[in-house]
Amino acid sequence: MMSWMHKAVLAGALAVISAPASAISVEEANQLYLSKDWDQAERAYRTLVEDDPDNALLKYRLAVALRYQGAHDSALEWLEKSRGGIVPIPYVELEKARNLVGKGDLQGGLAALNAAADAGFPNPALLEGDAVLERLAGDPQYAKAIKKMEQNRAPCEHIEEFSQFDFWLGEWRVVDPQGTYQGSNKIEKTQGGCLLIENWTGAAGTTGTSMNFYDGHAKEWVQVWVSPGLQLEIRGGLVDGSMVLVGNAYYIQTGDYHPFRGTWTPMEGGIVRQHFEQSTDGGKTWTTWFDGRYHPVTDEAE
Repeated sequence: MMSWMHKAVLAGALAVISAPASAISVEEANQLYLSKDWDQAERAYRTLVEDDPDNALLKYRLAVALRYQGAHDSALEWLEKSRGGIVPIPYVELEKARNLVGKGDLQGGLAALNAAADAGFPNPALLEGDAVLERLAGDPQYAKAIKKMEQNRAPCEHIEEFSQFDFWLGEWRVVDPQGTYQGSNKIEKTQGGCLLIENWTGAAGTTGTSMNFYDGHAKEWVQVWVSPGLQLEIRGGLVDGSMVLVGNAYYIQTGDYHPFRGTWTPMEGGIVRQHFEQSTDGGKTWTTWFDGRYHPVTDEAE
């Protein structure tokens, strides 16, 4: 009959045998990855994938670790297993391109690089200095992929309609038709050329901000203006060279709501006329609400 001591020793031995040989956490594996300890990172991610076989990110990072060790075929297998998970397809295709080029398949690498671009990869700067992909530089297909990535990064810069209001961009000194100073305005392009932001400061200290953008679905320009007491939402487009936007003005304090129209017209000398009109009879008649002349601010004028 086995004594309690023998039972304890046997139980301890069984516990040692059944314990994982090298338990590792995701955090530890990621640290190995970030420190570029590719051999140990590979071992760690293999262990983690066994415990979490549906984790696409673990598979992707295992593939990267394999690629850095020259095991391109194995890396490609794990990349394919990572598809459909949390890792965006453009990044999977980019890593695929690195592996194919690494094993000497330059045409396959070019195809994967273009697949990454077509899937929406938006950061061509990431390819600069890439010791693997630079082998593709100079090929027309490489140039094609880079161009597409640039378009993905800032698509509005490559769509003609988004530049229709560019004549309003800049820093301006605004006067009325008699030359009396009305205020200053600054219109800037942001969000990859998709948005114009206006920041107005009136002569009396009033302020206002507008967002202006091209609505590609409706095929028209939109301005949304907000200032203390006034909100505008007007839409339209180019009419004989002028930007004409029509909608409504809402006066916050009184609750009044009226049809409103804005017209921006380029003039000689780089001047832009901004003419605002309002209707109080449902659009039958219009009266001038504001008539300003935008003069470019130059270093000399300052």
